[in-house]
Amino acid sequence: MRSKPRSGCPHSLQQPQSGNAPVSIGTLVRVALISIAAFALTACGADAPKQVASAGSLHSLPGITPPHLTVTHAASGVAPGFVFVAEKGGKNKPSGPVIADNRGRIVWYHEVPHGLEATDFRTQTYRGKPVLTWWQGTISNAGVGRGEYVVYDDTYQELKRLNAGNGLEGDLHEFTLTPRGTAFIIAYHEVPADLRSVGGPKNGFVYDSVVQELDVATGDVKFEWHSLDHVPLKESLQANREPAKNATKQRPLDYFHVNSVGDAPGGNILISARNTSALYLLARDGHVIWRLGGTRSDFGPPAEVKFRFQHDARLHADGTLSLFDNGAIPKLEPFTRPLVLKIDETERVAAIQKTFVHPQKISAPYEGNLQLLSTGGAFVGWGGVRKVTEFSPGGQVRFEFNLPYGDTYRGYRLPWTGRPGGRPAVTVVGDRVYASWNGKTGVAFWEVLSGPDAGHLSKIAGHDWAGLETAIQLETPPPAVAVRALDRRGRQLGVSETVTS
Repeated sequence: MRSKPRSGCPHSLQQPQSGNAPVSIGTLVRVALISIAAFALTACGADAPKQVASAGSLHSLPGITPPHLTVTHAASGVAPGFVFVAEKGGKNKPSGPVIADNRGRIVWYHEVPHGLEATDFRTQTYRGKPVLTWWQGTISNAGVGRGEYVVYDDTYQELKRLNAGNGLEGDLHEFTLTPRGTAFIIAYHEVPADLRSVGGPKNGFVYDSVVQELDVATGDVKFEWHSLDHVPLKESLQANREPAKNATKQRPLDYFHVNSVGDAPGGNILISARNTSALYLLARDGHVIWRLGGTRSDFGPPAEVKFRFQHDARLHADGTLSLFDNGAIPKLEPFTRPLVLKIDETERVAAIQKTFVHPQKISAPYEGNLQLLSTGGAFVGWGGVRKVTEFSPGGQVRFEFNLPYGDTYRGYRLPWTGRPGGRPAVTVVGDRVYASWNGKTGVAFWEVLSGPDAGHLSKIAGHDWAGLETAIQLETPPPAVAVRALDRRGRQLGVSETVTS
């Protein structure tokens, strides 16, 4: 019998912005972080407008330290939209959702409170309108999150903040909205368990992987599924290994590790479990309809369904299934394979239809995702390797950038139109003007207006939009100054208030 969950929670105009113990999993993750070489930061081209990129150097947006994104493969023939990542900085570096363009210039940045991290940042649809969504909270060394789920509208105002139901704490791995006005989330709950069947103690502890579907408006739990009720411990690849042998409440056996949840055809639900290396199709009454991969796969042939420690499994209406095949920690495959499978649920056979393998044969130790694009290509977030890549339908790299530290759990290319309220921001330091409008899409050019006072301003300078903040050099310090944002056609989008020196 499951123990009762704990209650409560802890803790010429340029183009505009365009998207055109021995060893536990937690220990291995920390080792992998240390061993992954940081990618060199390089310039994005001598002809590019210079973005103020130094951490903490933003004058018109004080209090935030956005990451510097380094484009390593210039965009060519990419899908429309912006790039969405959530920089994870750990306990000591800034973290937060980022929207960037094809040159790595940041359009919007939202820094989460110190000590928290953000994951799974993207745009989704709620009540027929586009919204921004992400998870934020704390992350343990074992990769388990405790936090909440956030929904913003297109003016960057908070619409909803959700918590897991029934006294559980929301995990970082999934926040997917559905057309029904609900959201799929995940929780990990440590419970006492007899682990002798997997080489552990009689009085051990295990993580029960919990899937919930919440009503976004009310927070009510509409569906709840527990791995321990449906999947035996023996399916775990962690069986007869640490921490199974000495699992405690402080270090439970993470035998299942659910890491993605989503709608599937027929009203069913598809989930991915990292530590069984298997996917499970669930009926609404909770029973497992079929398994794909792992030790008890209902599909064959074995070579086609052999993946390890995967993430982000999605069933599509055309009968394909996409997933991010990590193959690492422990490393059982030579490199990571973002995969598209064609599955026949009647005959129970699967075949690899397409792979998006990086030319460098990247091995992503943890996290990651595969987003299939309308162009036939794909956008890949490499999880523990701090980079995102767009591929052509044929598997060629079309675009790529690196993050400066930490990683992004997932990465996406998505359309977005941001309409922040208020006006552009301006700051003057000596003979330099700093202009910004955090989240405003479509800005292509900044004009500097100056004069003896606010009632007598005229244009004295201009500069192409250069990212989150644009620095504009003047000949002499201005007595009074404002900035005006223009789109690519020269139309005014907004004017800042006037500041005096």
